[in-house]
Amino acid sequence: MNVKPMKHIGLGAALFLIIFISGCFKEGESTIYGTINGKVSLSPMCADEPCDLNPKELEAIYGARKIIIYSSDTSEVVLEVGISIEGNYGTNLPEGEYILDINYYENDISPDVPVKIALAGGFITTIDIIIKTGL
Repeated sequence: MNVKPMKHIGLGAALFLIIFISGCFKEGESTIYGTINGKVSLSPMCADEPCDLNPKELEAIYGARKIIIYSSDTSEVVLEVGISIEGNYGTNLPEGEYILDINYYENDISPDVPVKIALAGGFITTIDIIIKTGL
C-alpha cells in the first residue's frame, strides 16, 4: 500500500480549499441580516357584530393586506411581506435603514405607518401595526 501519494493529494486538496475559501471572504463583502417582525391588528374586522370569521375568511382579509418595506429614500420597494391569519409578519433583511408601510387596501388607514426603521444586524426590530379598516 502506497500512503505517500494519498497524503500528497490530501495536502494539495486542503491547500486548494484554504486558498479558495480565503478568496470568498473578503473584508466588507459579507452581508449581516437583521429581523423585522410584528403583529397587525385589524379593526373592525366585520361590518356587523358578532364577528365570527372562519380561517378561510381570515386568510382573505389578512391576505389582501401587505407590509411594504421601502428603501430609506422610498425610491424602491425592497420587499412585500404577507400577514398570517393570526396577524403576524416577519422577514430578514440586510442591516440598514428602511421605511415600513402598508399597502392601504380599500379604506385602510394606520397611525403607526409609515415609519423609518434602522435594522441592525443580528437584532430583532418589532413594529406592531393597527390598521383601521373603515368597515
